[in-house]
Amino acid sequence: MRRITLTISILLVISCSQFGQELTLKEKAIEEFKKEHYKEAIEILEKAVLESPEDAQIYYYLGWYNHYLAYDSRPLKGYDFGHSEKIFSYLDKALELNPNYGDAKYFYGAECSGNAFNAMQNYDLEKLKYFYKVAFDKGAFPSWLIELGKNLLNSCPQNSIFFAGGNADFDICSYLQLHQEFRKDITVIPIGNIDRPWYVEFLKNGLKGGVKSIALSLTKNQIYDIHPFKWDTTTVTISVPQKDIEKFSLPSDYKLNWQVNPDLSSNRLHSKMSGENKKNRTYLSPQRAILLQIVEENYALRPICFSTFCNSFFYSGLEKYFTYCGLISKIAPVDTKVNNIQNDYSEMEKLLRSESFQHYPDIIANDLPRISDLAFSYHRTLYLLAKEYSTKNEKGKLKALINLYEKYLQIGFNEETEKYYRDELDKLENNSR
Repeated sequence: MRRITLTISILLVISCSQFGQELTLKEKAIEEFKKEHYKEAIEILEKAVLESPEDAQIYYYLGWYNHYLAYDSRPLKGYDFGHSEKIFSYLDKALELNPNYGDAKYFYGAECSGNAFNAMQNYDLEKLKYFYKVAFDKGAFPSWLIELGKNLLNSCPQNSIFFAGGNADFDICSYLQLHQEFRKDITVIPIGNIDRPWYVEFLKNGLKGGVKSIALSLTKNQIYDIHPFKWDTTTVTISVPQKDIEKFSLPSDYKLNWQVNPDLSSNRLHSKMSGENKKNRTYLSPQRAILLQIVEENYALRPICFSTFCNSFFYSGLEKYFTYCGLISKIAPVDTKVNNIQNDYSEMEKLLRSESFQHYPDIIANDLPRISDLAFSYHRTLYLLAKEYSTKNEKGKLKALINLYEKYLQIGFNEETEKYYRDELDKLENNSR
């Protein structure tokens, strides 16, 4: 009994000591943020910074959480573009205390991006360029990311419409177009932002010297009346470029048939006709409706490409027509799986050259942890091309590709990931012997 009592006492002491450990203010703030108690998290951090004024991470969290309230939560009074100065001041302090703080650099760029979008809304080219320059000056666009942006844009055919996945790829491409006059023939569109009526109108109008317009026949009233539209799964026919009809030997009246699925639903039951069984109402979201409109009106006129960093949710079945090129996918007029053209190996070969990786080692010194894993698209593409070489028993090409991997991509940035791909490449090489 004494042993049992002693054991229980020890367990109680351990338990009490664990529960008795107070979370730091910073830890409490993080917990509140996880619960979506954003203002409470900020208030706790404001106390924490008084206790630890040299803690760069607290300033970073203050910049991040305030940025979140201004752009990523519901609209809140006082959290608009006038709030940016406060956000910039927190991030400036974080970078003053830790000049190599990659996450703080990323959010500095994200805050600049928010202001850049505001400049677009006002058709203010000077201010648009200004905020992308500020982001560059603060280290949000290091040389490895600039190189990635150039490789993205150069993967797109002339005069393309290019759907970017988010801030990372959209902002770097915008910086290159605005400040280096690089591939301005391309219209770059962040796919998640096309549900905003003002931005749809902006794309229709374009911005002289800044953003190339797209074809869009919607009226101003239609654009500003964008809302969830009642929709069941429907096949929409898309006109195809004449050059693709010739390239794929298609009938002159051939159309791309895109089955567009609804992406919103409600618990509201309805039936369209008397006697029909009721079912949940489904809708086409504003984002998906505008994507459909852009593809429908522009595919016959301009090549349409998608960043591989896009969330596949946004595609709505369009990926059936994607040809993968490495950093981007291009729309083809036919089912690419059925026609065995899911991968364009010649485009991958163009990407995977030594010239594409001259600044890649910079990722070690200028890591942006929130987005640096985008660079592993190079590794995935190289492995996919290596598999093709192995299948065709092209030993010389496979060996050259492995040598390129060793020299330019296996640099010790993420040893676990790099070892994984190296092991897979070794397997391919061994199988080809």
